[in-house]
Amino acid sequence: MGESVYELWIGRTALLLLVSLVISWLIFASFSMRPIEKKMRDAELNDVSQLDGPGWRVVWYAWAIFLPICWCNNASDPVLNPVNVKKFATRKDWWLAAWFFLSGYMFIALIIIDEIFWS
Repeated sequence: MGESVYELWIGRTALLLLVSLVISWLIFASFSMRPIEKKMRDAELNDVSQLDGPGWRVVWYAWAIFLPICWCNNASDPVLNPVNVKKFATRKDWWLAAWFFLSGYMFIALIIIDEIFWS
């Protein structure tokens, strides 16, 4: 049986978003998170997170950079102080964090919408 146009569209879009997510994860970790951690160590800040299960540290740094300082992203975070991370983040880091987060959220949203409405 042939696939419907919808199934083809969802499958290709999901694959594209997944590839974008993986690439952005690797690029953000290499070109943003590591330099920021190095700068924080050089400044003798003890806020460098040791948390790193299956790459959660990358998510935490992207969260700290991408989101504004608010109730869910403030200095009382026990894992990583976003205020200190933002001191060392550049505009490039913000764009890489945005790419990473938007790829991830769009991939998750696509899967959820597919499961809720068309499965």
